[in-house]
Amino acid sequence: MLEQIDYDYKTQPFDHQRDALEESWYKTYHAYFMEMGTGKSKVAIDNIGVLYIEGDLNAALIVAPKGVYDNWVQGEIPAHLPDNIKRKVMRWTPATSKRYSEELDTFIDDPFDGLKLFVMNVEAFSSPRGTRAAGRFLVANPE
Repeated sequence: MLEQIDYDYKTQPFDHQRDALEESWYKTYHAYFMEMGTGKSKVAIDNIGVLYIEGDLNAALIVAPKGVYDNWVQGEIPAHLPDNIKRKVMRWTPATSKRYSEELDTFIDDPFDGLKLFVMNVEAFSSPRGTRAAGRFLVANPE
């Protein structure tokens, strides 16, 4: 461990989760090669939270399988990201309604004094709309 992390966990991590976060949070690139059910999602959310608090990140694109990406929006983010972190969370949907398109445009393009989290399913990248939305989000929110 290089340095102690000063972070107000919403849910206390297990030792292996704390160790994984402390090993990774300061690195430019890192992968969590953890077994299923060991809390990779919590560690990733805590990593996003630490980077946001440190001023190194203000947006994140989260990509998960179609069967679980809703759980990030409804379960994982609310359960693990500290409440003192102001955030906007948007869930990708293949819907083409005018209302959703306007909400997506506003979410992607409008400045926000907080953390933006765009949650997409990996299958969205098989469509031009999904690929364009992810690309626009990343260009508009580079940090």
